[in-house]
Amino acid sequence: MKLFIAAIVKNELDALLEWIAYHRVLGVNGFIIADNGSNDGTRELLGSLAKLGIVTVIDYPTVGAQKPQLPAYEKILRTCPRDVDLLAFIDADEFLLPLEQEQLIPTLQGWFADDSVSAVALNWSNFGSNGETFANEGLVIERFTKRAPQTFNVNHNFKSIVRPARTERFFNPHYANLCYGRYIDVQGNDLVLHPKHGNGVSAEVIWNGIRVNHYAVKSLEEFLLGKHLRGSAATVNRVKHKAYFKAHDRNDETCLLAAALAPRVKAEMAALGERLAALPVDEEPSGRSWLSTKMKNWMG
Repeated sequence: MKLFIAAIVKNELDALLEWIAYHRVLGVNGFIIADNGSNDGTRELLGSLAKLGIVTVIDYPTVGAQKPQLPAYEKILRTCPRDVDLLAFIDADEFLLPLEQEQLIPTLQGWFADDSVSAVALNWSNFGSNGETFANEGLVIERFTKRAPQTFNVNHNFKSIVRPARTERFFNPHYANLCYGRYIDVQGNDLVLHPKHGNGVSAEVIWNGIRVNHYAVKSLEEFLLGKHLRGSAATVNRVKHKAYFKAHDRNDETCLLAAALAPRVKAEMAALGERLAALPVDEEPSGRSWLSTKMKNWMG
């Protein structure tokens, strides 16, 4: 079973290589990433990873007042290679976490062995700032280890892994419109949506098999320079400001499951860094200063 991740990104250079290495460690086979006009080196990194055959890049700038996320998702669905069995639609601050296996695929095979299943909904686990005001060196999965309890209302949000051939489009970044087939939760039951909030929000928060670690705010500095400035790629006039940070900065419980993967992730990052550094310099019009500087920060 071939699993790809689909995403749209903008100016995510600081954590993007970690995010890719993390998911490769867990068995993800490839990435289809739409770049929304990045100017911090993200597009150059994606271009280099594309030369290595790791990422397929789609340039998807914002046009007028149109929000780019859902149209980018539709383009990814239309252009997805036919041999990709499953597409996980997540953001660059979301990390798929297997709870019962070392890899993602065995759990997914259990769910999708039933041919009637076309999509599975994975609930969030919202992580806070760990009390950090400023950005520091180190991996996201190491620095942010405190999260909200399972009952936190935001965790009712879910992200979706779909069979791309059976998916028409997305209603919102969380919930897909299927051509046919069942939408299930992580217990294998038909998905029940929240009676009040509807599409993209589940009636129950279920952490079983795989969940989505959502590093919603990171440190205050990273929030202000990142998510706050980027705004929403899907919702018109939505600005994530003080109220968003305060609501999502929950540090109630410590969870080290993702942090335990850090040695393997760092090893994969180092291996990718060596491959990136070996690419011919004359094929990189923007040079390599962005790579050498960021590699020092990434590896500590």
